[in-house]
Amino acid sequence: MANKNYELMHNHIMQTTANLLVTVPFSKLTVKQICEAANINRNTFYRHFADNIVLLEVMLTAALTRLFEKVEVAEFKQHPFESIMKLEVEAPLAAFDFQLDDSVFQDIFDGMIFKTLRKLTDDQEFLWSLGNMYIIRLWNHNQAKPYSLHNGYQIFDQMFRDRQFPDSKK
Repeated sequence: MANKNYELMHNHIMQTTANLLVTVPFSKLTVKQICEAANINRNTFYRHFADNIVLLEVMLTAALTRLFEKVEVAEFKQHPFESIMKLEVEAPLAAFDFQLDDSVFQDIFDGMIFKTLRKLTDDQEFLWSLGNMYIIRLWNHNQAKPYSLHNGYQIFDQMFRDRQFPDSKK
C-alpha cells in the first residue's frame, strides 16, 4: 500500500506543478508555491524530488517518453510540427509555449530533449529532425514569436521541408 500512496503523491505533485506552469514561469516557481498549491509540506515534496529542477526533469522525461510512444516516426520525419499537433495535447502545448519564454526552462528543456530521446531511439535522421526543429523554434523566438505551434505548425513544417526561413521583408 505504501508504494501506491507514494505513487499517488508523486503524481499529485507533478500534476499540481503542471497546472502552475500554465501561468507561472518556471524560473519564478518555488518549492513553497508547489507545496502550497498541492496542500503538502516541504518534507513530502523532498521525499519525492531533490528540488524543483529535478521535478521538471522528471516531468519532461515522462512527457517526452509518452510523446515518442504516440508519434508515427515516418510521418514525424516529414511533418514534425503537424505530427505534434495531431497528438491533441493542446493544453500541455500551451504551457510549453508559455514556458519557452523563460530562459531557465529553455535551458533545462534543451538539455533534456536530446538526452532523453537519444535513450529512446538510435534513428539518426529522427535526431537530426529534432535539431532542425530546435533551429526553427529559435528563429521563431528571435522574431518575437510571430507563430505559436497551434497557429503556425504548417509554416514551421514548410520551413522544415525547405530548410529556409520565410522572407522577413514580406
